[in-house]
Amino acid sequence: ASVYHWRYNIPVLARKFNVFAIDLLGFGLSDKPIIDYTADIWRDQVLDFAKEVVLPFSHNQPCVVAGNSLGGFTALYAASDSRAVNEQLVNGCILLNAAGRFRPVDGNVEEKPQSAIVRKITEVLQRFVIGLSFIYTKQPLRIEQVLRQVYPVNQSAVDSELVASIQHPAQDDNAAEVFYRVISRNGAGPSVFVDDLLAALKVPLLLLWGIQDPWIRPKAAERIQELFPGAQRVDVLA
Repeated sequence: ASVYHWRYNIPVLARKFNVFAIDLLGFGLSDKPIIDYTADIWRDQVLDFAKEVVLPFSHNQPCVVAGNSLGGFTALYAASDSRAVNEQLVNGCILLNAAGRFRPVDGNVEEKPQSAIVRKITEVLQRFVIGLSFIYTKQPLRIEQVLRQVYPVNQSAVDSELVASIQHPAQDDNAAEVFYRVISRNGAGPSVFVDDLLAALKVPLLLLWGIQDPWIRPKAAERIQELFPGAQRVDVLA
């Protein structure tokens, strides 16, 4: 996925605001280095971008970060970081069906230790399965099929250009390895809990929630509101 998903939003927002859109490392047209892809990498990328690009351009105007899915989690992670507050890099956060894990209700987050042999076997099997998945997932017909699932209201948004915007980055020489590293590390959600980020958040929070999103349901927004009662929320059909 990439900034191309925002192709209709950016021109409208740009009528009143300075708008910057970036692809996270490993995604879209950004570089795909062979590194350990953690949520910290993307948080730091956003904060560095805000400091080095946005602030010098904006002349100290408020900076608000917004994101969808993993991008939404990254926006929240950046906005809640102490550096964002101390260096006045972020003044608000907007989440559009943001991804992320919540703490289990019973509070039990311990993982059972595995032997070195079990870990190695698990890694080999995981790499094989994810590798096959990547080959299948990057096919244009499969991309279109998935997009139609996540655009349930406006199917006309799924056109050949949108499909190509996802297929093109998948042709990068490092794409398969990056796909494996992102999925194996973040497939169940980033390791940082949303609860902890909300507890540290010091800026206004707006939730724009597509109520027909098949993957990230309104229940997640409700949980965020419980943890951060000051959040404003707007449910969106389209």
